[in-house]
Amino acid sequence: MGYDMYMVRTPDGEEERYRAALHEYDKAVEARDALDLPPAEPEYKAAQKKVSAAYDAMCEARTTYFRLGIWSMGECRAIMGHFGMLSLTEPPSEEPSPEAFGISLNEFGQVTEAAPESIRRFEEAMDSFLSWTPAQVDGIAVHKLGSNDGWIVTAREIHAALAAYEENRGKDPAFLSQLIEEASWWPQWIDYLTAAAKHEGFRVY
Repeated sequence: MGYDMYMVRTPDGEEERYRAALHEYDKAVEARDALDLPPAEPEYKAAQKKVSAAYDAMCEARTTYFRLGIWSMGECRAIMGHFGMLSLTEPPSEEPSPEAFGISLNEFGQVTEAAPESIRRFEEAMDSFLSWTPAQVDGIAVHKLGSNDGWIVTAREIHAALAAYEENRGKDPAFLSQLIEEASWWPQWIDYLTAAAKHEGFRVY
């Protein structure tokens, strides 16, 4: 269980880089397994190091994706709240209904000849609902980081959150130092937010 986040727009060339890295990882795994040796053998250990390096390279190539576990996301919300990066705005209450667009839940996500226009309009309405922000954006809406419902964190929200972080991060250096030591993922999270702001934000699943 946890929170899987994907940028709305994949960075240019990332799919190609990821597929190339995945290919190298598969080759490393195949070479390791072909040895047919116990894990304690030096040759196996050397091959495993290559597998680990290839795996790390594959993860680094997938910059569009970021994951936090349930506990870590709870910490993340608390830390972001400390730095004034969150908006406490309530989510919109009226979620679009498929029936209002003349389609059933079974049709959602299936572009058919019978009702492609109605499905497209429903998907657009859902994206509008999931990406909703108030007129004055002062951070990331906290509800978007509190469930796996596909909320869309917009670039405007991210820019506001990062601005608040820059303004407040220097006010308590001891806290920031302890944070980076204990929540080792925090610098990567800030990097992810920075990159996502350039790619139309991210979705939370």
